Amino acid sequence: PPIEHKVTPLDGAANDEFGVAVSVSGDVAVVGAFGNDDNGSSSGSAYVFRWDGSAWVEEQKLLALDGASDDNFGISVSVSIDVAVVGANADGDNGTNSGSAYVFRWNGSSWEEEQELLASDGAEGDVFGESVSVSGDVAVVGAPRKTGVAPLSGSAYVFRWDGSAWQEEQKLVASDGESGDKFGISVSVSGDVAVVGAYGDDDNGDFSGSAYMFRWNGSAWAEEQKLRASD
Repeated sequence: PPIEHKVTPLDGAANDEFGVAVSVSGDVAVVGAFGNDDNGSSSGSAYVFRWDGSAWVEEQKLLALDGASDDNFGISVSVSIDVAVVGANADGDNGTNSGSAYVFRWNGSSWEEEQELLASDGAEGDVFGESVSVSGDVAVVGAPRKTGVAPLSGSAYVFRWDGSAWQEEQKLVASDGESGDKFGISVSVSGDVAVVGAYGDDDNGDFSGSAYMFRWNGSAWAEEQKLRASD
């Protein structure tokens, strides 16, 4: 089909890497540009576009309130109606490259930063925020370099909005996690189901990869099934 509309940032510049991450929900699209320099070199940004009935119009440029050089804000993005989450996998609040994610909410006239998400056990090199996904009141953030059951086995964190704040609900790890799996390199959540990618898993050979399904049972996220390609 023909391209409906090509979007570019109003202030785009060399090495912004606009388009490194994208997400859409209804008439709202978010595009990451982790190389943007507004808060310092490679501090990063994200852009919100809204469909006005005939074109996608840039609505707002998102920046972290505490943004700093090399944060990589915008390396991952996700939007669900009036909530957007932006990952900053190199943010240093819990140590160098520990990472963070930022939640923004549409207040009817603008997108406001609501909360910075950090892992309760965040540590140097985790790259928390490498991947993000949000669905309603639930957000999942991947930390693929987290040392859990083994070095670089990876993890993902579930946060839930309780009406006043985003609370860390559970840390997800693979039941058979091994060194180098990088569980959390990609995440997605929809309602009561979450999926976490582990591209370094070796079940079908080196870096053959896998994905893990989790389901909310009313009190916890339980690993439901491990997915592997038939071939």
